[in-house]
Amino acid sequence: MVVTCPNCGSRYSVDPLAIGPAGRTVQCARCDHRWFQKVEGAAPLAGAAIPPATTAGTVAALPAVIPPRPGIAWPRLIAVAAAVVGLVGATLFAFRHEIATMVSYEARASTPTQVAAAPVPVPPAPAAAPAQADAPPRTTASTVGLGSGPSARPARPPQAVEAARPNIEVDLSSSKIEVVDGRYVVRGQLVNNGKAAGSTTLLHLTFKKDEDVLGERAVPMVEGPLPPGGRASFSQTLDDPPSGTTDIVPVVE
Repeated sequence: MVVTCPNCGSRYSVDPLAIGPAGRTVQCARCDHRWFQKVEGAAPLAGAAIPPATTAGTVAALPAVIPPRPGIAWPRLIAVAAAVVGLVGATLFAFRHEIATMVSYEARASTPTQVAAAPVPVPPAPAAAPAQADAPPRTTASTVGLGSGPSARPARPPQAVEAARPNIEVDLSSSKIEVVDGRYVVRGQLVNNGKAAGSTTLLHLTFKKDEDVLGERAVPMVEGPLPPGGRASFSQTLDDPPSGTTDIVPVVE
């Protein structure tokens, strides 16, 4: 017969003759719990050999334990899963600043670099050119960018250099400013010195007289995409520059 411990559920294979027809006190070999056990079902056969009766108060130890049926320990599995989730959450919270820094670094690294060209001295306007100092500034959507010398705009913070990215600049050796029909015309070439194709989108112009800034102007510039080492010619007419302008400082984006 099979005897089950009412305390821990351990199961034992026991000979009914060892229990006897009147039952006896037994003890669990696993948790040491004691209880009075009777023979379940039919009584032992008459004439069968019965072991000597034990003295009063003697407790019979049960034989080998019958292994319980295998099953899924859901409470333990849930506890382990909760511990793993808690550990992952604690790790992410502890390194939240480092993760935010890495995400910000990747966002800055993917932003196209803005290249600032140096100013170029502007030739004086002819005496016959009509004065248009009071006219509102006008811009045209052409690709421009020219200059030599120190830039009037504040230096931008350095950005991480990637293995392959565009670097579009103005080729100063192939650029110049001319006066045509009393208007300033900038002609030159853009060159991509980077390792990836890129395009220009905007041009910022700063008009200077010596070290004094006379004004600024933004001109849309759509040129490209230029392959690595590629070139593109441009021509931009500057209407009504501030009076007294001697240098033009462009910043290409």
